[in-house]
Amino acid sequence: MHNENGHPHEPDFTPTYKEERPYWKRAHLDWRLWVAVVFVFAALAIYIVTVDLSTVPAVRVNGSNR
Repeated sequence: MHNENGHPHEPDFTPTYKEERPYWKRAHLDWRLWVAVVFVFAALAIYIVTVDLSTVPAVRVNGSNR
């Protein structure tokens, strides 16, 4: 399928209407933003819960901090 220029069909991303607000003001309506926010908070929670991603927890013997 070819468009009027003879090139293979490529989607046209030009808006058909004038957008009054810039994207950063409408971003909270975009599902991709919320997916990214969930991943960031999940990464932060994992980082905090695992004590800075350490694999071996600190062992305290008889109250000493060695």
